Amino acid sequence: MNYLVVGEPCVDLIHKADGGVIHSYGGILYSIITLSVLAKKEDIVIPLMNLGEDEYDNITGILKKHPNISIDGIYKVTHPTRKVNLYYNKYKSGKSARLEQSTEPTYTLDYSSIEKFLPEADAMLVNMISGVDITLETLKEIRNNFEGTMHIDIHNLVMKTNEDGTREHTSVDNWVEWCINTDTIQMNEYEIYSLSAKKMKEYEIAEEMLFHPRSKVRGVIVTRGINGSSGYIKREKSFGKEKFFDLDKRDINAIENPHFVDSTGCGDVFAASFILDFSLNNNFIKSLHYANRIASYNTSLEGIHELYKLR
Repeated sequence: MNYLVVGEPCVDLIHKADGGVIHSYGGILYSIITLSVLAKKEDIVIPLMNLGEDEYDNITGILKKHPNISIDGIYKVTHPTRKVNLYYNKYKSGKSARLEQSTEPTYTLDYSSIEKFLPEADAMLVNMISGVDITLETLKEIRNNFEGTMHIDIHNLVMKTNEDGTREHTSVDNWVEWCINTDTIQMNEYEIYSLSAKKMKEYEIAEEMLFHPRSKVRGVIVTRGINGSSGYIKREKSFGKEKFFDLDKRDINAIENPHFVDSTGCGDVFAASFILDFSLNNNFIKSLHYANRIASYNTSLEGIHELYKLR
């Protein structure tokens, strides 16, 4: 199997609630390395990205440690690699919050940089790490010319960057088009709430994706951190002799991890785990359980250098 992964790497500066600071590489690297670790030895993982020359040698050096990762789709550019400060605060109530402060993302990847890899690919993960990793037009081009399995993590498509580098959730005008040009879609509960300016309910968003006349979407995933995840599918049901399609929701509890260390990268690990399993067995609910389990275990790890333990 050949897996394509679209998304942007970044340098994470993680400011923990106890005052400690962790310097690490993050972004799409969580997804890429997770796929590499969990895939078969003969499978090939091909990252597709623009990468700043300031970190090109460091990041490609990390990826080269994994024999089944090809760097043929990594393009060196002059724009510096994005730096992200992540501030974690824990309140007396027990709730925690994360504030992001970011520099500008690297150049958007165009379709011509992706096209030549499509014929030999079996599955693709598009993870909108920066929110401008690719354009909607490029996503549509991919969908029109790629018959393999596609999974998109909406991620920071619903984030805007303010002048001071802080980021906040925002709605997406053409969110329906982003969501119907793939097989499966992933968002966390804050992202799905932000997606539409109308502040539609979660099931209404899922209905729009699954029942849109031009949609071939097979499943919608909402991740909820310590509260697990939910999957929405379109299922044929019957009432007497009448048959019809209706929305079906499956809730999955998170697997409690007694060795919790850090939740950074869990969504990216979830996305990689899901596309890997779904591309092999074509079972949405089974793959949802698998990704939920792998992402829960990831909370016991710290940084991309410990992802090998996922094996």
